[in-house]
Amino acid sequence: MIPSLAGALAFLMPIPDKGTLNTALGLLIDWGKGGALKPYLPTAAMIAVVLSAAVSLWAVLARPRFVTERPFLRELFCVSPFWLGSRLLGAALYVVILYKIGPEVLWNMDNGGTPGLVLAPALLIVFSVLAAFVPLLTDYGLMEYVGTFARPIMGPLFRLPGRAAIDCLASWVGSSSVGVVITTKVHDQGYYSDREAAIISSTFSVISVAYIYVMADFVKLPHKYLQILFSVYAVTFILALIMPRIWPLSSIPDTFSGKAGKQRDGDDMPKDAKLGEWALKLAIERAERQKLSDTAAAFIRTLLSLLVSTMPLVISWGTLVLLVANNTPVFQFLARPFAWMLELMRIPEAGEVGIAFILSYADQFLAAVVGSTVHTDAARFMCAGISATGLIYMTEVGVLILNSSIPLEPGKLTCIYVIRAVLTVFLLSPFAWYFCM
Repeated sequence: MIPSLAGALAFLMPIPDKGTLNTALGLLIDWGKGGALKPYLPTAAMIAVVLSAAVSLWAVLARPRFVTERPFLRELFCVSPFWLGSRLLGAALYVVILYKIGPEVLWNMDNGGTPGLVLAPALLIVFSVLAAFVPLLTDYGLMEYVGTFARPIMGPLFRLPGRAAIDCLASWVGSSSVGVVITTKVHDQGYYSDREAAIISSTFSVISVAYIYVMADFVKLPHKYLQILFSVYAVTFILALIMPRIWPLSSIPDTFSGKAGKQRDGDDMPKDAKLGEWALKLAIERAERQKLSDTAAAFIRTLLSLLVSTMPLVISWGTLVLLVANNTPVFQFLARPFAWMLELMRIPEAGEVGIAFILSYADQFLAAVVGSTVHTDAARFMCAGISATGLIYMTEVGVLILNSSIPLEPGKLTCIYVIRAVLTVFLLSPFAWYFCM
């Protein structure tokens, strides 16, 4: 009960903070990002990215026994040429960005500066805190206990096991990356099938209430924060009902490709068992298998995996995507179908809002940037909305999913985002009319 309660309070207990809600975990992350460490974070993040690329190159070329004989290190560093190239590119770009080497277009804040000086330093703190606290939430029986009670609801509505409720709650009061990290860990442990993990990571990694306030304020609609919050979660709930039932998520099989194979608990609850007693039984059995040394090892593995696998991709892919978005007409061209749909739904400034619907796939904050430049409340409302309902943005959540064992390749992730964005046009527009027009 003690570690589970500590994890639940850290991740899930809402705490009033500056006019909105936060969590103990969020406050700790905010303190880390804005405290005495702030000036040193970009350099520390660059060192982590460069080291991960260098060790990966050494492991791939030299195949040292120290790495190849340890499954965790082998999987982490002995990667394919594509992933190795992404890590090396991330390391090279980070040096260029931090020291402002070469053309300004590479390192200014519109392009490489955002992933290098804003995203990566923040993620360094986020990953460190998450790695320390996630085992408390996942490894001491809380997911089994809550999951048993939630199973009668999660199954019929979302075709998911009850434990998925924890992922959704953690995202709601924490951040979407929290939900993806938890889902990846539980999938690797064998408690989610491939289909379930794909649904949860791409459908339930909901933007936090604190982030929605940030978006509302950024698009100059802080007075409509509650309206945006209600609308976003209403649309997200409807999408969570729809997405698991259509392609591509419906086509993913219920196989278990996680590192531990199938480890499903609680599917065979006896007919004469009481729900509460069965939930407690499963929670205790799970906690009994966990040792303090296991928790410490889980912290190290999770932190290394996030730093080595994800941070270089945030730099390399994030910079490339922003270069294309800000310096070519590609995204403007791709936005035309969304502009037509928004015009059909009578949303003002449809052309600009359509660009936000495309840019949100690259990074959720880019949609808010567009929203800050439009002039009507309804257009701003839609820009803030897609930054939350799109869920899959490639500078963070997309990279986390692609670098996990969850079977969602770039093509499927793109299709999922496009479907979500198209449905958001038609589901969110009535809220924009009601609250802004």
